[in-house]
Amino acid sequence: MARTWWNKPVTVETQKVGQRLSINSVERATEYLLQGWPAAEKGRAFKVAKKALLDAYDGKIDAENARKAFIAALKESNIYIFDE
Repeated sequence: MARTWWNKPVTVETQKVGQRLSINSVERATEYLLQGWPAAEKGRAFKVAKKALLDAYDGKIDAENARKAFIAALKESNIYIFDE
């Protein structure tokens, strides 16, 4: 399946001070959510974002809606978003 790109990347602060990560696709956001997310930070918005990203990957919902859910999960977990 082709990569599902977003119109605008989401840039977040990583666990390493001063390091940024630019996430520009459904696939990369899913990878970050499942492998790079701070372990203690998995609330309701995280679960909604996980489902939205997987649904976007399967073509069930629009990639930009999945991006919005991903941003909501970042905010819920107090993960800093640069230049939203």
